[in-house]
Amino acid sequence: MSQLALPAARRLALPRWLPLVAVFVLALALRQFTIANTDVSWGLTMAEKWLDGARLYIDLIEVNPPATVYLYVAPVALGRVLGIAPELVVTALVFFAIALSLWLSLRIMRTYGIVRVGEQWPLLTIVATALAILPGQNLGEREHVALILFLPWLSVAAVRAKGAVPDVATMLIAGAAAGLVAIIKPHFAAAIVVTAAMAAWSARSWRPLLAAENWIAAAMLAAYAAFVALVYPQFYTGMMPLLADVYIPVHASFTRLVLFFATPLWIASLVLIAILKGRAALRAPFSLLVAASAGFSVSYYVQLKGWSYHSYPMLALALIAVALAFIDRWHRSADDGARAARLVTAIVGALIAGTAYLWMNFAVDCSALAAPIRALKAHPKMLALTADLAYGHPLVRQAGGTWVSRVSAEWITAGVQARRFKGGLDATTDARLEADARRDRVMLTEDIARNRPDVIVVQPLPDFDWLAWARSDPALAAEMAAYRPYATVDGVLILARAGAEN
Repeated sequence: MSQLALPAARRLALPRWLPLVAVFVLALALRQFTIANTDVSWGLTMAEKWLDGARLYIDLIEVNPPATVYLYVAPVALGRVLGIAPELVVTALVFFAIALSLWLSLRIMRTYGIVRVGEQWPLLTIVATALAILPGQNLGEREHVALILFLPWLSVAAVRAKGAVPDVATMLIAGAAAGLVAIIKPHFAAAIVVTAAMAAWSARSWRPLLAAENWIAAAMLAAYAAFVALVYPQFYTGMMPLLADVYIPVHASFTRLVLFFATPLWIASLVLIAILKGRAALRAPFSLLVAASAGFSVSYYVQLKGWSYHSYPMLALALIAVALAFIDRWHRSADDGARAARLVTAIVGALIAGTAYLWMNFAVDCSALAAPIRALKAHPKMLALTADLAYGHPLVRQAGGTWVSRVSAEWITAGVQARRFKGGLDATTDARLEADARRDRVMLTEDIARNRPDVIVVQPLPDFDWLAWARSDPALAAEMAAYRPYATVDGVLILARAGAEN
């Protein structure tokens, strides 16, 4: 971006493209030491079942609209054709998407004079770091994919902010990308609206808000909503009432949202940006990064779950802005008086980025359970007594097993318990929650009776006994009677069905 005054690539002693290549090499190397992502693993499992004929919201009970499953259908299908694990295909496709997004975005910005030739390599390296390394354990999550898709539209918004009009092909590409962003998670429409508003303010015109690419995105989102209603009416009629009962009302505490860890990191990033840029932070195209970060923060705070991957887009964009602000502020300053301030801001920025990377890698690791499960039986049928997806996913895939429950975990029962613990329920709501809990228990009983899993993993909790919960119901207890303790690993109980051994 011309206003950022990035150092010219010709001043670098090394080849100008080498840092960008190093980012991708390091990102690929880090994948070897990163815990597999829970949601991606569950998404791949759902995609496999869907390709094999399972019906969404009937045979598979998923909290999200069908785009979540569709996102992982291509990796599964391609993996089957090539004979390789879909997890590897996900990684390959994500890195290809990052490269394509960077190329498209740079081409748009160079065509319309947003970025000069000498600025492109430092800019690409910074953004690639945020896309390929920062996600850590959350690589391939919906938020990660959405941000990759968002960048071409953001580049067009920068073009609009300077009062220019992109060509038709560029508008179509940007509009389609933005439409996919909103389809992946409708909450992300807030990022599009907020960033378009900033572009309109910068251009002193309403045109960026009413741009063709925004209408394309809106039309795609509306078509998707209609598609879900026609093809998956159960999502609206069955899942949404259930989510309103036991999923949406269950959220992180105010203290967690404020202190752990996204909010402090985001605020610290914005403060550092203000220190480095001052009022210039409100000038386009830089201001669009800040606006996009704020727009994605809407999704994080509306969902109120406090999960790291929900905060990824807002933190990634803020950290990109921090890095660009640092270069813009200090690359020309060589006097002794500026060196101390440069060092301090560099340390603060590095601490924010490092902590954000650690935050993205907070995860429950159940991989130690895979070996004893494989030793018990090759390709076991599995399910879990837990409300935490991590105790089943990616464990079932690591153990080479098959997931035989309709749900990813007992999140319905957990949601009922959380709402009852909070209290303040009227009789009608309590009766509805009781019906939800009963339905969850019946599904579990039916899944065990029908599929006869070889292994049941039981999550240890200090305040809730899942085994006691299961055995408190006569029908479920009768099905559980066939299972005996097989092993305990890291406090997690593995139950084996009688006669399930190899």
